[in-house]
Amino acid sequence: MTNQPTGQTVGVGIIGGSGYIGGELLRYLVVHPNVEIRWVTANSHVGETVASVLPNLGGFLDMKFIDLTVAEEQVGDTTVVFVALPHNQSQDVIPRLAERYSEVVFIDMGGDFRTPDPDGYEKFYGRKHGAVEWLPRFVYGLTEYRRKELATTQLVANPGCFATAMDLALAPLAAAGRLQGDVFVSALTGSSGAGNKPLSTTHHPQRGSNVRAYKPLVHQHLLEVECFLRTLTDTDFRIHFVPQSGPFVRGIFATVFTPAVSGSELQEIFQDAYADEEIVSVVDGSPELRWVQGAPRAVLGLSGEADRGVVFSIIDNLGKGAAGQAIQNLNCRFGLPPMAGLSLPVGFV
Repeated sequence: MTNQPTGQTVGVGIIGGSGYIGGELLRYLVVHPNVEIRWVTANSHVGETVASVLPNLGGFLDMKFIDLTVAEEQVGDTTVVFVALPHNQSQDVIPRLAERYSEVVFIDMGGDFRTPDPDGYEKFYGRKHGAVEWLPRFVYGLTEYRRKELATTQLVANPGCFATAMDLALAPLAAAGRLQGDVFVSALTGSSGAGNKPLSTTHHPQRGSNVRAYKPLVHQHLLEVECFLRTLTDTDFRIHFVPQSGPFVRGIFATVFTPAVSGSELQEIFQDAYADEEIVSVVDGSPELRWVQGAPRAVLGLSGEADRGVVFSIIDNLGKGAAGQAIQNLNCRFGLPPMAGLSLPVGFV
C-alpha cells in the first residue's frame, strides 16, 4: 500500500463512536481539513443523532449512529476505519474486515494487537487470543518511533494511554542504551481512562478527593511497553509500574526514576530525541497536568542530580494517550501534514 497525495480527502469510518475515545476521535476529525467522516457506529445508540449523544459536536456533524452490521457493508466506501471497541473485541472484527477490504487501513484503539505475544496477551487480558496469526501484521503506533513502518501499513495498533506516557519517557533511554536494571514508574490517571460505563471505582463520590493504587506491578500496559522497548535496546531491564487513580477526569502524570542516569545526561538524551517533534515538548523540572488536558500533546519534564535523575511524563489520556495519537498515525499513513486536525491549545484554567 502506498501513501495518497496530501490533497486527497480521506474517507473515515468509526466503529464504536459513542464512548470517550470515539467521541474524542470525532472531536479531532470534524476539524481535520483532509477528512470526511462517512459513518459512525454505536450499537447502543443506533438511529440517534451523534449530536444528541455527544452535544459538543452539535453543528459540526449532522449524522446518525448506525449498527455495526450495516457499517460492515459500507467499509469499502472509506479509506480508513478507526475501531474503538473494548479490549478483547476488535480481534473478532478487524481480521474479517481487513481480509474483505484489503485496501482499507484499520487503526485499532484497543489492546488486542499491540504485541506479537499471544501468551502475554492471555496473561494480561484474561482471554486466549482469537487471531494469533494477525498479531505480527500490526504496526505499534507510537508515532515518533514508527513513522517509516506506519507510512505503508494496513494495520495500526494504537498504544494504550499509560503505555504512551511510559514509552515517551523510556524510549529515549532505551535507544541510547541507558535503560537497564530495575526501572520504577508510578503514574496517576484521570477517571475518563476507565470509560463511560459507571463503576464503583469511578463513581465521583468515591474518586473525588481520593487517590488509590490499582493493579500494582500487573497492569496490562506493561506487556506492550516492555515489548516495544525491547525493539530499541538489547540491554537487560525490568519495569516496576504502579498505576494510581486520581481525583480528576483527564490526564496522566507519570514519574520515572532513572538511577545511574544524571539530570544533565537526561537533558542531552531527551533534547536530542525530541528536538524536531511538534507534539512532544521537553522542559526543566516538573510540568503541570493542565498544560495537556484537552489536547493531543505530551510534555516531558527532567530533573536530577549528579548520579540520579527523574523524568515526568504528562499526557491527556484521551488525547496523546488515545485519539490524538491515532490522528498522528492517520496523518503519517497518508502523507498528511503532521499537525492536521491537532493544532489546538488547551484551556489554561
